Amino acid sequence: MYFNAVIEAENISKIYRLYNRPEDRLKQMLVPKLKRLAAPLFGRIVPRLRREAPRYREFWALRDVSVSLKPHETLGIIGQNGSGKSTLLQIICGTLTPSSGTARSQGRVAALLELGAGFNPDFTGRENVYLNATIYGLTTAEIDERMSAIIDFAEIGEHIDQPVKTYSSGMFVRLAFSVIANVDADILIIDEALAVGDAYFQQKCMRFLRSFQERGSIFFVSHDTGAMMSFCDRVIWLHHGSIRAQGDPKEVCEEYLANLYEQHTGTLQERSSLPSDGGIKKEGAVVSHSQPGGMVEPANKRGFGDGAAEIFACSLTDENGSAVHATYGEELLDLKVVVRASKDLSSIIAGFVVKDRLGQYIFGDNTFSTTAENPISICAGGTLTARFRFRMPRLAAGTYSIALAVASGTVKDHVQHHWLHEGLVFSAHTTVETGVLIGIPMVEIELIPL
Repeated sequence: MYFNAVIEAENISKIYRLYNRPEDRLKQMLVPKLKRLAAPLFGRIVPRLRREAPRYREFWALRDVSVSLKPHETLGIIGQNGSGKSTLLQIICGTLTPSSGTARSQGRVAALLELGAGFNPDFTGRENVYLNATIYGLTTAEIDERMSAIIDFAEIGEHIDQPVKTYSSGMFVRLAFSVIANVDADILIIDEALAVGDAYFQQKCMRFLRSFQERGSIFFVSHDTGAMMSFCDRVIWLHHGSIRAQGDPKEVCEEYLANLYEQHTGTLQERSSLPSDGGIKKEGAVVSHSQPGGMVEPANKRGFGDGAAEIFACSLTDENGSAVHATYGEELLDLKVVVRASKDLSSIIAGFVVKDRLGQYIFGDNTFSTTAENPISICAGGTLTARFRFRMPRLAAGTYSIALAVASGTVKDHVQHHWLHEGLVFSAHTTVETGVLIGIPMVEIELIPL
């Protein structure tokens, strides 16, 4: 566990008993007691009275999970539905008791868990603000002082004095988030509840959370890997109630997405392994050996796919055929991807995605639109080259990577043969900092005084 952690959960397990029939629950509660009472009198006559066969099966929602949240850290929890994310957060918040293990926290914890949690549906919004804020330790006088700020942040207007059972899901979230944003919490715990809000309010919440990062700690649960990579300092991947991996947000999320692909397609992925007891295991970058025609090996072999085809060379060059390692934007570039097949394949699709240092997708494309009417096939042992010519947009200064992929099928229904997370790496430079991630080449810009 981390020294001086604001939240520590050690060896947390949560077991539920599942019954096939409702009456089995009653029998499980009464029959063992009756057998224990009857055993001294009839145990020798009826040996079965000594035996107690359970009428349930155990479901482990969590199994020996240990997590820590450090001061001023944002920790992301990712995983599929049923992986134990919400159960873990409820145990940390104290609204659920673990079957084993302990959870401790330091400071005021404010949580936004399942929709409507902590709200009385018959109370008005204003009354629920008093109820909710009181649970977080505020006095009536303190709530009175902050009521106008809470109402302004929620932006639900006259509905503040209507029963919350008349609220939409979005109004629920607005009011609940507004409360936790105004209780001076030291730790925020945010579950998937933000997903039901409208785009405007989600952006408003994210602005608040980013400002809160400067003074507090955040537990953040989401299915949005983009948000995880851009928002979190560290990510934990929960899988069937256990920690599958934890560490760098970008690499954990990429491994998680590869696992999702494997489950949805039923194909075995070849990918790097991730430890569950610490940081990500990183594969060293591969030296870019030259290939015929100025091609190079991919910068990093980390990826996944069923292996029916392999990306073994690639290049990013300018109009003169020179390799590009840095860009200022608006250059005309050629991206080439060379693929070798290990078996006969039809309807080949090659594509790329440019990603920033956090792994967020910036732009990309694939060959499907140009080959849909005349699909391209490849024989076992054969090779092909995909070429993309495009004008590089103006990117914010930093390091970028290009993910490369080859599949077969259609965009909506395809088999991924090889996906490389970092096939090529380049840097972007800019002479004017505009504060945006990507700049679109303007046709004309004017500044006209009146």
